[in-house]
Amino acid sequence: METLDFDEEDPARIGDLIPEDELQHEIPDQRVREAGLTGASTDDHHSTDDDLSPETLIREDGARSPNEQGEDDPADLDLTVVDKDDIGGGNGLDEEELAIIDPLDGNTQR
Repeated sequence: METLDFDEEDPARIGDLIPEDELQHEIPDQRVREAGLTGASTDDHHSTDDDLSPETLIREDGARSPNEQGEDDPADLDLTVVDKDDIGGGNGLDEEELAIIDPLDGNTQR
C-alpha cells in the first residue's frame, strides 16, 4: 500500500512543455508509433496505450499502484474470510426496503 503524497512536486499546468529527455523516457518509441491507432489498427489487434478500453484503464495484474509490481492474478481475486456480520452493507434496511416503507411519492399502495 502506498501513501498518497500530494505535495511531492509542483503540479503541471495545461500548456507546460515537457523537457525532451523526460519526454523520451516517459513516451517510448512504440507508443509514439501507435499514437492515435486503435486495437484494430495494430498487427496483433490488441489495445494500445492510447485506447480508452478497460484493458488499458484497468490493469489486471494485481498491482494496487502504478509503481507496484503486479502478480499473476487480478487484485479483485484476493478474498478475505469474514463472519456473517461483516457481509453486506451493514445493519438496517437497504434502499429498496426503505422505498417500500416510505416511498418518495408517498404512495404506499403498490
